[in-house]
Amino acid sequence: MVASRGRAAAVLVVLALAAAGCDTLLGLRQFRDVPCAFDCPDGSVADTGLPEASILETSVPDAIASAEAAQASDASDAAVLADAVDELLPPRAPGPHETWAHWPMPNPDASIAPDSATLLPHPMTYEAGADGAVLDTVTGLIWEVGSTASDYAGAWQHCQTIGMRVPTRIELVSLVDFTTSPAIDSNTFPGTPREPFWTSSVVAADAGPDAAVQYWSVSFADGLVDNATQGQYVRCVTGGSP
Repeated sequence: MVASRGRAAAVLVVLALAAAGCDTLLGLRQFRDVPCAFDCPDGSVADTGLPEASILETSVPDAIASAEAAQASDASDAAVLADAVDELLPPRAPGPHETWAHWPMPNPDASIAPDSATLLPHPMTYEAGADGAVLDTVTGLIWEVGSTASDYAGAWQHCQTIGMRVPTRIELVSLVDFTTSPAIDSNTFPGTPREPFWTSSVVAADAGPDAAVQYWSVSFADGLVDNATQGQYVRCVTGGSP
């Protein structure tokens, strides 16, 4: 038990030293007025009260080595130490709001400013497929060309039937082109209705558990996103990393 306490203490030492290292780099809790922090005219260096980096460079490895040596001495105590570390730093799965698209946002084939010759970095580019779908070469998403009028349940069912899914909010916004009316590439997606389209992104609400679920919608009449207006159409998607 004494040995395991010693190893747990070693872990805490490592964590404390790591925190001190962060304070050294960021200057946390060390805000105070000094006449000259560095490159002083007389060649001196002001005393900021921070520990020397060399102290951390030697203390942290020594503490880690001590903990590893103690851990190797007794397998059962090593398990206790591992449990202590898990309690301090438990694993955590990312929440839905922490999942992001892993592609650049497409933009219109336009310049950065009205009088600029510099084009925006990721111009919208689409390639038609043999099955009637279209590939967005910027995002890697594959889109249904047409659109279907439906409530959300019907939208979900339609996309499932054709082997696709209802797009997330950011996915559908990637089709918006504010330089045209409607706000989408009409050559690639002809006849796109101006009414709102469904997304699968749920609107966060403070209502009770019995409140109806709402979904974000995107309108290609103006390219705007709404958290109150229900969708009337769906354009399914597949692929990509939503």
